[in-house]
Amino acid sequence: MGEEKHINSELLRKELRVGELFKNGFINNSVQFNEVEVTTKDNNSFIRGADFSNLDLIHQFNSEICVTSDKHLIKLHFSLEGTYCYQPLRHIKYLVQIPENHCNMFYYPTTEGRDIFFKGNAKLFEIYVKPSLLQTLLGTEFESSFEKLKAAITNSNSFVLWDKSKFIPPQIRSKINEIIQCPYKGEIRKTYLESKLTVLMIDFLLGRQTSKLSKTNIKLLNSDYLAIVKVEAHIRNNLKEPLKILDLANIAGFNATKLKRDFKKIYGVTVFKYITAIRMEVAKSLITQDGATIAFAAYEVGYANPQHFTTAFKRTMGYVPSELKPAVQ
Repeated sequence: MGEEKHINSELLRKELRVGELFKNGFINNSVQFNEVEVTTKDNNSFIRGADFSNLDLIHQFNSEICVTSDKHLIKLHFSLEGTYCYQPLRHIKYLVQIPENHCNMFYYPTTEGRDIFFKGNAKLFEIYVKPSLLQTLLGTEFESSFEKLKAAITNSNSFVLWDKSKFIPPQIRSKINEIIQCPYKGEIRKTYLESKLTVLMIDFLLGRQTSKLSKTNIKLLNSDYLAIVKVEAHIRNNLKEPLKILDLANIAGFNATKLKRDFKKIYGVTVFKYITAIRMEVAKSLITQDGATIAFAAYEVGYANPQHFTTAFKRTMGYVPSELKPAVQ
């Protein structure tokens, strides 16, 4: 028991060595991506996919990992499952909270910081980028859209793109899945991944969905922000159920007016438009990836009547779901 307690009290340490990180990387060896999974069992957490400079694939830890880097880095982080935080220790005001189904970009200075995982399972997708690449990738847009990041890099200060992390738009999540599930090997794999990573980063940084939400930082109490995040998670996990404003407001602890106002601040659309968009994206995935019938997909996202589903699908996606099915020869 004493030995187990000692293991849990030790903070795991991760040192990012830029030369090694970008060896065999992408886009002029300036981009690298990684998929990390955290599983919790018997009150112990185990992590896969993170390099701690040894050969172990699974590491037991408490909830925090000390992180240092020998050079400045930019990190795009996507919390696919579970909640994650990053805390740069020199600039405590830049606690980066990234709840499930949310994303953010922050700047790793060379000083120590901490990756923090909440108890429970987590799955995250992260992209490390050399700061010099953004100038090449975005051109004049980098100068006009990322002045604060440029100043942070110049002055070696911490930086986070959004005060409140943004939700992962369905089209961005789809691009992440294409990268994770890359079907190719060898040289064609690198060509495929470089093209997908380029599109993902441009869409993340300048895409209509994210840029629309990025023009101003959201002015909300952190407790209100997390309450809305809780509502969004409930929506995603209960698409088959009727989702009523009053019920969602009760989950948030708000009245309906405040829920609708704050939800639109964070997600850029009304609650009902968001619910419909998520339902259609999930249905599309069921049809194209799982081979589900249109009737089954409709039922799984809360439509008892397939015709009503088809009408909503066309209104949202611009085409009917039958077009997702391959033509019968």
